[in-house]
Amino acid sequence: MWKATFTSLWARKLRLAMSTLAIILGVAFVSGSFVFSDMIMNSFKGIISSTISDVDVAKDPGASVQGGNAATSGITPAVIERVKQVEGVQEAQGSIYGTGVIVIATSGKALASVGPPQMGFNWGTLPALGGQPGITLLSGREPRSDDEITMDPDTLARSGHGLSDAVKVITPNAGTIEVTVVGTATFGNGSTAGATYVFFTGHRAQQIFLDGADTYTGIWVVTAQDADRAATAGRIQKLLPTGYLARDGQVAADAQESSIQAAMGFIGPFLLIFAGVALLVASFLIVNTFTILVAQRSKELALFRAMGASKRQIMGTVLAEAFVLGVIGSGIGLFAGVGLAMVIKQGMKVMWDIGPARASLSTTAIVAALATGIVVTLLASLIPARRATHIAPIEAMSAAQTEPDKGLGRRAVVGVVLAGVGAVLIVLALTVKLPEPMVWAGAGMAAEMVGVAIASLLLGKPLVWLVGKLYRSAFGEVGKLAALNSLRQPRRTAATASALMVGLTLVSMIAIFGQSARASVVDQVRSTVRGDYIIGQQGFKEFPAQVAEKVAAVDEVQAVHQMKLGLFYHVPPGQQVPPADVLGDKAGRYVQPVGGMQPTSFNKVFTQTITSGRMFSAPREIIVEEETATKEKLRVGSTVTLYSRDAQATVEMTVVGIYSKGTGTTIVDTWVSTSTLEELGLGRNDVYLGIYLKPGADAAAARTALDRAVADMPLVSVMDLQEYTDQMLANLSQTMALLYGLLALSIVIAVLGIVNTLGLSIVERTREIGLLRAIALTRAQVRRMVALESVVIALLGAVIGIVLGTIFGIVLQRVLPEDQGITLLRIPAGQLTWFLVAAVVVGVLAALWPAHQAARTNVLEAIAAE
Repeated sequence: MWKATFTSLWARKLRLAMSTLAIILGVAFVSGSFVFSDMIMNSFKGIISSTISDVDVAKDPGASVQGGNAATSGITPAVIERVKQVEGVQEAQGSIYGTGVIVIATSGKALASVGPPQMGFNWGTLPALGGQPGITLLSGREPRSDDEITMDPDTLARSGHGLSDAVKVITPNAGTIEVTVVGTATFGNGSTAGATYVFFTGHRAQQIFLDGADTYTGIWVVTAQDADRAATAGRIQKLLPTGYLARDGQVAADAQESSIQAAMGFIGPFLLIFAGVALLVASFLIVNTFTILVAQRSKELALFRAMGASKRQIMGTVLAEAFVLGVIGSGIGLFAGVGLAMVIKQGMKVMWDIGPARASLSTTAIVAALATGIVVTLLASLIPARRATHIAPIEAMSAAQTEPDKGLGRRAVVGVVLAGVGAVLIVLALTVKLPEPMVWAGAGMAAEMVGVAIASLLLGKPLVWLVGKLYRSAFGEVGKLAALNSLRQPRRTAATASALMVGLTLVSMIAIFGQSARASVVDQVRSTVRGDYIIGQQGFKEFPAQVAEKVAAVDEVQAVHQMKLGLFYHVPPGQQVPPADVLGDKAGRYVQPVGGMQPTSFNKVFTQTITSGRMFSAPREIIVEEETATKEKLRVGSTVTLYSRDAQATVEMTVVGIYSKGTGTTIVDTWVSTSTLEELGLGRNDVYLGIYLKPGADAAAARTALDRAVADMPLVSVMDLQEYTDQMLANLSQTMALLYGLLALSIVIAVLGIVNTLGLSIVERTREIGLLRAIALTRAQVRRMVALESVVIALLGAVIGIVLGTIFGIVLQRVLPEDQGITLLRIPAGQLTWFLVAAVVVGVLAALWPAHQAARTNVLEAIAAE
């Protein structure tokens, strides 16, 4: 029996190739998801272990410095000398670290990024945690004077500069400086995960990050080989100024790794969602393949039954074929996932470059990918396998059998009921105030999509009838045959169309979401942003305050209104600082951005109107947007206690005004005066400038002068309202392109399903096609008939998918929280129409090979076939 099984499998190897390819693509996504996540974490692990010393001494993120902030104190050379005398300490050096150091390339472009930071350090020579290499010189030499730097080789290569070249570097406090590159260096094993490392002399680093004070941001401590790191850290802690913490380097490294895993934890599940979609579509293809193969082998399986094979053996032979198929497809897909991870890495470079990370297969990736692929294949083949057990031995004595036309039967009922349940859940999410409307709507969409997939042909019969009428008018009897062939095996047609339906449902939903997001962004920018020109950079990142001074000096400029930013956390009543889990969260879920501006800038940066109380006029006064005030139960006179991690200070602020921002959305909903931020040592840089020109000023001349004023700061750009809108839409466009790219895989698998179904159907209908050829049907008419069948299937999946996706897109826009900013609904009718046209093209292309095979059928051999 087993020999017959594998002989049969080998005889149909070409017929199974499409299903195998679908498994490969689906499993590749599972494997690639784990590989890509591991690539990121491995890069960070290498960086963490080489950038932390045996004892980590740095600012304590959970400390609240009474009467001021830690920026007013620091680690002086005297403190470092005392640390060197501590028992267990072998060597110690002052360390300086800061962000916002950006290299300008030879093209004049600033090498900024959305994800990885641009960091600056003072040069150091001590080893890292556990004796691992710390700062490692790779070429040239270390910086010896204040006009010299060393940087990591990846950044140097991207900049287009070489050793001994003069390079401009943007710094957070010293503006743009010009220095000479004298060497390349990195930490430990050389990985940067896309970050920028620039090394300065100690004196230069103090000028850039510490306003020239002879202090340090931390201490790099190397312990003796037999020293207890934790005990040594405890002795060092007693010598540190208020606001600084000494920890065992391994504890600090573990904490950083856990934080990064929490912050990056969304990546794996995000990619696995698309892997699930790909596998769902692949399962339709597998079900179809085995259903047709079982039907075509009915005489063979009946003969086995007549020879004494049990139902269990018949089921075993089908499942064995599926198992082999699953193992082969999963094995190839496992390694294909490595390549897919590299493709995803390259595709994400526009948003986040993780650097030269190496791809490798972990045990988790191997087990998950193989198990998923094999299990999905076995489950998909289970229904055809059970159907095979119902083949009666008497069929071995009769003519060749095919899959019986049983219609949809109970499956249609189940599908309609499930779709009804999904509709009810969606309606509840839209009309009833439920605690988690997104969860209810998501469950409803899933049930709706599965239910419609099961009963797709029943729901699509009117469409097939209409297409059949058009076919008869346009193509005569050939069109009639194509329409009848589409309805001959309703389950097969439904499964094939459902594969395409799933992909186009999601694509259509994303299209509506993207168009609604674009319209909302445009509306919000136009209703909130004020001023003749705007200066800023993507992500509201900080830039030196010198930019505002240069812009204000332009003759055509009447006023420059600055926006600053401070990041705070809410402090629970009775506490000095937020809980440790809040401070340790790297995903930013608990951070509350607070804007800073001069009182005279009210309603000049963004649209604002006081509805209750007044504008702030003194430090520690705050105004709150009215919706936020309602949500947090604040009113004029309320107090708000906030904690600044950067300033290491807890501050109590008084609400003096409630304001309305109109219909738009801004980055912050609470504002304080710039003096409040300065009191905490924050807000030294700007994140946004609103520029007003003098009455009658020449706009073109003003623009030229403004561009010239910021020419040495390529990090920021001068924009009018339209350019600012385009910049806000840039990240959205990149995100949408990524989503379409990931969903494209499910469309590819669905196309393979159409090709596979038609190809196997041609084999099944060999005698029928021969008879049609014998009664004068030409080769061209045979090709046309098969192509028209393919178009019917593609149209059925596309129409249902687009309708369903449109409904889902509307629901998604309605249930999203208002603070997400998707306030307008837009349905891209033109784009959805193109999806429909593309489906017709897909149907024609998918039919090329099956139609060619059908047209080549030998008439005499076909008539003689059984």
